[in-house]
Amino acid sequence: MSGRLLPHALLDLTFARASARLECLAYKSLQSNSSPVIMRHAHQQALLQELPPAPTEYLPYDTADDRSLYARRDSGRRERSPLSSGGLFPHSQDGPLTELERRIIELKEMPTSEEAEISGPLYSESELLSIYEELLATPSRPPTQDATLISSESRKRQDEALLRSTVQDLYGLEDPSSISPDIRSQYTAAISKLKEIVDALETARSSSTGPPLAISVLPEQEWAALVRTCVQEKDGAAAEAVIDLMARSGSHVPDELLSTTMSLYVDRGDIANTERFLSTFASSKPVDRLRDLHIKAHLRSLAPRTFPTSALTVLHDYEGRGLPAPQKTYTRVITSLLSTRSTMAEAQAWDLFAHMRYVAHPTPDPQLYAVMMAACASRVLDPQPARALDLWTEMTVDKRMAPTADAYTAVIYACACSGDKMYVNEAFRLAKEMLDGHRDAYGNSAFRPDRKTFCALLEGAKRIGDLAKVRWILAEIVSQSLQAARGDAPNPVYVDEEIMTHVFHAYAAYKPPFDRAATILVDEPKTESDGSSTATPAVGNPPQGQEQPAAADASSHPEVPVAPRKAQFTNLLPQSRPEVLGETRTLFYKILQDVAPTVLQSSALFPERLDSPMPQAFENVKLSQRLLNAYLSVHYAHARFDEGVQLYRVLFSELGVDKNAWTYVEALERCGRAQRGFERKDALRFAREVWAEWQPREDAWRRRMRCPVGMNARMVERAYAAMIRILSLTGNTREAVQLVRDFVERYPPHVVKQASPKPALRSMRVSLEAPRPLVRLFTPVEVEILHHRLVMIGDTANIRYLKWVCMSYAGALKRRKEATLRAEPVPMDVKQDDHTQKLVQ
Repeated sequence: MSGRLLPHALLDLTFARASARLECLAYKSLQSNSSPVIMRHAHQQALLQELPPAPTEYLPYDTADDRSLYARRDSGRRERSPLSSGGLFPHSQDGPLTELERRIIELKEMPTSEEAEISGPLYSESELLSIYEELLATPSRPPTQDATLISSESRKRQDEALLRSTVQDLYGLEDPSSISPDIRSQYTAAISKLKEIVDALETARSSSTGPPLAISVLPEQEWAALVRTCVQEKDGAAAEAVIDLMARSGSHVPDELLSTTMSLYVDRGDIANTERFLSTFASSKPVDRLRDLHIKAHLRSLAPRTFPTSALTVLHDYEGRGLPAPQKTYTRVITSLLSTRSTMAEAQAWDLFAHMRYVAHPTPDPQLYAVMMAACASRVLDPQPARALDLWTEMTVDKRMAPTADAYTAVIYACACSGDKMYVNEAFRLAKEMLDGHRDAYGNSAFRPDRKTFCALLEGAKRIGDLAKVRWILAEIVSQSLQAARGDAPNPVYVDEEIMTHVFHAYAAYKPPFDRAATILVDEPKTESDGSSTATPAVGNPPQGQEQPAAADASSHPEVPVAPRKAQFTNLLPQSRPEVLGETRTLFYKILQDVAPTVLQSSALFPERLDSPMPQAFENVKLSQRLLNAYLSVHYAHARFDEGVQLYRVLFSELGVDKNAWTYVEALERCGRAQRGFERKDALRFAREVWAEWQPREDAWRRRMRCPVGMNARMVERAYAAMIRILSLTGNTREAVQLVRDFVERYPPHVVKQASPKPALRSMRVSLEAPRPLVRLFTPVEVEILHHRLVMIGDTANIRYLKWVCMSYAGALKRRKEATLRAEPVPMDVKQDDHTQKLVQ
């Protein structure tokens, strides 16, 4: 043949005719009882010759059992046919079935069974939906804060009711009405009566010669309710007395009661009572929960941003005894190390993470993965987005762990803080995966973006100046707040101070496509009627070497697109700097309108009234120093210099907010970016004004007195560098050199020679490891500018002095690094070490 397949219809017809002939053949063979025919050898050909000829037309069958395509019209013969009988082969019971008969039966019965199976739908739509819900069920989430409060309040009421019932039982033979109904009197009376019972029980046991009797003074649930009530009232002595009576009576003390009572001291950071309780009531091998609370007490006792030396000591002592702390303890210690914001502490945190995987817990949990991915967005060192993505891949792909909302937020934040457009786009891709990749049967996402997620995305968008994404995120947050006001959105995200700070920073970093300073009006030749040519204005680029004023008169050039400074928002991004300022002014006006409407009535910030179409969604924004600095930064970047100066002078005073260190430093750095000409003269006058405000704050910080928020060594360095720069740019080199001398006198080079003490538990790694020097007294650019100015005027004496200053600080830093490398770990206090060793043993 040609090798082609037969059509399906022809194939079905051929199979049907063959089936009908085989049925007739089998029926005749059973009637004749011919064994040679049954054997289906060469005698089949002779039998086929004796069969009657097949009908030539198709006839419909009259009954359901008549399925032959060649049923005869004669009813008598049809009644005698095997198809109209009870089965296919009515006489087949007389002898064994042949292989042919068995196959025919199977072929005939199979369609019937299949038709019965698919006759109706197996599952309804609701049943299928429930099946999908079970298959796509998300992991159980921790209870919300409201649910936790409700459960704690319910349990508190149950414990109080059980306590009153216990007092009624204990004082059943006396008058319980004489006891005051307040809770403290109730559990005090119960403890007093229990002490009498336990003392009598111990006396009876000591006088008895037989084995001690096991007598239950109270059920375990009543003991537990009494302990929890004492802890709820912050009465640790009473809770310990109940546990002591419980142990003396012979009742088993659950570990939950021990941890509940111990938490009372741990939350206060009371190490002495924590360790006393642990040594009194716990065994020589305390359970995981008690070891975790022991280390937590050491962390709670520390001041903020303090290296947790004692906590690390206890942690490693438990490891030496073969009792490693639970993984959440390592997570807590690593978090404490990262919160110190120092290079040494961050290096120790990564070392502890690797150490834990070797000696205690090889596989971190999603919470610890989230902490380490968030650590990749370090504020001390450069962000490490590639490392965060490696941890994310290890958790989700290698370890096959289900991602959590905190893990998504951490990796998104690490990628966003890099400031690299590639990683920022990866952060937005992960955010889309977070929302769309985990949905239930109804299409609802398993993860809802919270405030941290939105702030992480805003952080990335503002670093690359993507104002479109920032505006979209802000619109989403406002939409959520409006839905929450209608009751449509559970757990919404509201616009707060941090979100608006990111938004203003994004406007400051945004570069509008139209720049008036880089655009001039040139003349295009136009032919007059007499053949001469005149000029018409046209927009073009300025010639090289020619400066144009930053603020030209807009009325003389109607072709230049200048946006009016009024409340308006469009789908199109701001195309010029006035439009950027217009949008930011509208946002800030709306914030004041929702937060402090009385300020607008008498404030000089907005002499005009803006009709803002935006909804009331900014009532949760706090007028903080950080928010006002961010609003100022927009004017420093896009407004004229005099506008930024005027806003600096009235903004904080009108709103009643104190300035912080960032306010002074950013104002001085804006003066250092002033353009040539009159703007630099104005910048010098403004810088002297700001410097006069800065100096008393710096003196207070040096004397360890009350100073503005954010004052530290790095801010002092930036302030001096900015002031030296503006003095150098304006030709005041002598004053700039004198400022350098003042700095050297206040902060001499030998101060940085002394190396930082190395903790005993610090790994042998360079303590000063960082992408840039840890102590950088002057940035290279500012010193270089001053050096160039001194070279121009030929001031060799000051040039030599400046060189000596730079070399002195560089040498001091070098000696400090060498001393740090050779430094021995500082031994701990002998008394503290002995006390810790005695405790853990």
